[in-house]
Amino acid sequence: MALDQFALSGSAWLGLLAWAASEWLKNTSSAAGVREERARLLFSAGALALLVHSALAFALRYGWSHAAAAQETARQTEAVTGLAFRGGLIVNELFLALWLVEALWWWRSPTRYRARGRALEWAVRAFFFVMFLNGAVVFARGTVRLVGAAALVVVAWAWYRRPGRGGEVAHG
Repeated sequence: MALDQFALSGSAWLGLLAWAASEWLKNTSSAAGVREERARLLFSAGALALLVHSALAFALRYGWSHAAAAQETARQTEAVTGLAFRGGLIVNELFLALWLVEALWWWRSPTRYRARGRALEWAVRAFFFVMFLNGAVVFARGTVRLVGAAALVVVAWAWYRRPGRGGEVAHG
């Protein structure tokens, strides 16, 4: 594997693994002190890794052409799903923007970030989960799909085992 391809793929996988580790720390601890700080650092590192991934993709694969990137994303979507969805690149860009906004919010106002409503929290979680499910399982090839699936199982388990109930598993 060439160095540029390694950097391109590696930055995407680093983003996923940083997000999964962040979700584990946020949702299986009391989310106080050092563990929250580590979760926020990992979450931010994941966002930066995805930003690097996007920049590398545009530079290495698409010659900084948004039209070329959109066309190739649509081609890949049709090849995998059979659907000729042309909005895939926009969805990916929204995902990156959301992740960066989430990271900035968490840094600027941790108390307000933690206190946001459950509906917003679960909407963001669902969007991240679906994006990573697509990127790391559906569109992945070979054995790396297992890594993607394992990371998503870890995240789902962390969400299931929310803290704050004396160590017992929370169901809702």
